[in-house]
Amino acid sequence: MKFASVVGVGLALFGAAQIANAHGVWVAQRWDEYGIIYGHGAEDNDYDPAKIKSVTVLTEDGKASEGKVEARDTHAMVVPGEDAAIVLIDFDNGFYTEGPDGKWVNQPKSAVEGAKQAGHYLKHSVSLLHIHGDIPALPAQPLQIVPLSNPTELEAGDDFKVRVLYDGKPLPGVAIIPDYVNLAETLIGETDQDGVADITVRNDGLNVVAVKHSVSLENNADADLIQHFATLSFTAGGEHSH
Repeated sequence: MKFASVVGVGLALFGAAQIANAHGVWVAQRWDEYGIIYGHGAEDNDYDPAKIKSVTVLTEDGKASEGKVEARDTHAMVVPGEDAAIVLIDFDNGFYTEGPDGKWVNQPKSAVEGAKQAGHYLKHSVSLLHIHGDIPALPAQPLQIVPLSNPTELEAGDDFKVRVLYDGKPLPGVAIIPDYVNLAETLIGETDQDGVADITVRNDGLNVVAVKHSVSLENNADADLIQHFATLSFTAGGEHSH
């Protein structure tokens, strides 16, 4: 499979992302449990838990922590150990294809007769549950937002920096969504040549920062591109019990 990097989403396939795949994944508290949330903006949508491909739970110093995923009928929960501080998730939303009638279906291009275009949509997240001091080194993900300081110690209006990595390398020129839950379509600023961007904490409470990056595919029967969507989620504005 041959890859050609594309920053952002190509106009021809932008509709696919907006119609079927402008969704992110992150961890948030639900009824004193930690839910793996799949949604666009403030939406909590149902999903097949089998789409969750990996969950990594870390302690404050970056070591592996105990944790498990509990699949429910329409979603999944993370059950972290007592020392859990960070959760990383990789989620495969599958293929979406635009058929000849203009409708999008959750199938690869090769399975749709007369298909116009298709994408393969992958979601990644870094969720800070409960952490003090510096952020440890994180295991690499295909697309990742790495906080360069600990945003859980900040309040709404404070600034901090993030670095966006694609395949472990800084990704320049990619736009940032600083408040994905409340302003999902609002892009503010871009990463510099080192993949770094300035972020303002938007909320005393849950914050979800997001970024998209696409990679075009050549000679692939199932999709014209792979789109990665990554989030960084954390709670700001004071100490919270977990």
